[in-house]
Amino acid sequence: MAQKKIPITLLAGYLGAGKTTLLNHVLNNQQGYKVAVIVNDIGEVNVDAKLIAKEANITDTSSLVPLQNGCICCTLKSDLVKQIEQLVKSGKFDYILIEASGICEPMPIAQALETISGGYIDGVVSVVDANRMATEFGNAEGLLKKDMEEEDIESLLVQQIEFCNTIILNKVDLVNEEQLNKIRAVIKKLQPNARLIEATQCNVDVKDILGTKAFDFEKVYASAGWVAELEKMEEAEGHEHVHMEEDDDEDEYGIGSFVYYRRQAFDRIKLDQYANNWPKNVIRCKGVMWFKDEPDMAYVLETSGRQIVAGYSGSWLASAPKGEQQKVLAQDPQMRKDWDEKYGDRMIKLVFIGQHLDEKAISDDLDKLLVK
Repeated sequence: MAQKKIPITLLAGYLGAGKTTLLNHVLNNQQGYKVAVIVNDIGEVNVDAKLIAKEANITDTSSLVPLQNGCICCTLKSDLVKQIEQLVKSGKFDYILIEASGICEPMPIAQALETISGGYIDGVVSVVDANRMATEFGNAEGLLKKDMEEEDIESLLVQQIEFCNTIILNKVDLVNEEQLNKIRAVIKKLQPNARLIEATQCNVDVKDILGTKAFDFEKVYASAGWVAELEKMEEAEGHEHVHMEEDDDEDEYGIGSFVYYRRQAFDRIKLDQYANNWPKNVIRCKGVMWFKDEPDMAYVLETSGRQIVAGYSGSWLASAPKGEQQKVLAQDPQMRKDWDEKYGDRMIKLVFIGQHLDEKAISDDLDKLLVK
C-alpha cells in the first residue's frame, strides 16, 4: 500500500510580522495533528527553536528541526527537502509546518517543496504586519533593520504578499480604520485571490492554517495582481494603451493600475537613466520588454518598491526561422492574433500597480525611452 502523503504548510512573512506567534498558536491548538516544525531564521535559528519549544510547552524538541547556515530559499533547498523526507519516513508526524526566514521569498521554497514525493503543499500562508504596512506606504523609516536596504524590504513584502493562498493581516489593532482600509486595498491589488484574515497577535482559527487543501502552485502564481491585469489587458483588443477601471475602495484610497503596451523597443541607456528616477508611488511593476540593440532577446522587467531588475527570459519567436514561426503561429491562435507584421511577437507590456498613479505622465515618460 502506498504511504499517505503528508501535508505541508509554509509560513512566510517579514521579520517581526508574527510568524513565530502564529506557529506557537498552531502548536497549542493542533486539531489532532502530530505536527513537525522546521524553523529557519538567519542568525536566530536556535533562539527561535527554543522560543517555540518553551512557549508551546514542547518537551520533546525532536519535532523541531532548525536549519543552520543560511536561508532555505537559496543555499539550503536541498537540505530542506532531505530533512522533510526524513521526517516523513520517521512515521512520527502527520503534518509539517515550516517557518521560513523573514528574508525569504516563498515561491522558491514552494518550488523545492513540490519535489518532495512523500508530502504535498497544503498551504502557503503569508503573515503581514499591518503596522509595518502602514509605515511602508507612508515614510518607511521603521522598516530599516538588519542592515538591509529599504528597496530589498519593499521587494520582499511584495513577493510575500503575491505568492500565497492565505494572508494573515496581523496587528490590526495597531492601525486606525483609514490605514486598515488602505492596506486592504493595496493587498487586494497585489493579490486579489488569496484569502485575507485579519488578526491581533495571530489569533486565528487553526482550521484556516492546517488541512485546508487550498494550495495550487499554478493557480497561486497566476493569481498575482499583475497577472490579472495582463489578462484584463488581453481582453481589450487593438488598443495601444489600456487603463483598467478600479472598484470604489481602490478609487477612494488611490490604489490603481494600468498596462503600458507598445510594440517599439526601449533604448537601453535611456531606460537605465529613467530607472534612477522611477516613480516612488509605483508599488509593483512587472512585464515583458525588449531593447533595440538586442532585438532577438525578451526581457522581464520587475520592480518592487524601488528595486528594479531586468532579466533575460528567452528569445522572441520573431528571431526564429520563418518555418518555425509559421508552425508555432498555426498552433497558437493567441500568438497569431498578437503577431505584428513589423515586430512579430516583440512588444513592451508592463503592468503598473501603485498609489495615485499619473498614468499619462508615466506613459509619456516611457514613450521618450522608445526607439522610434
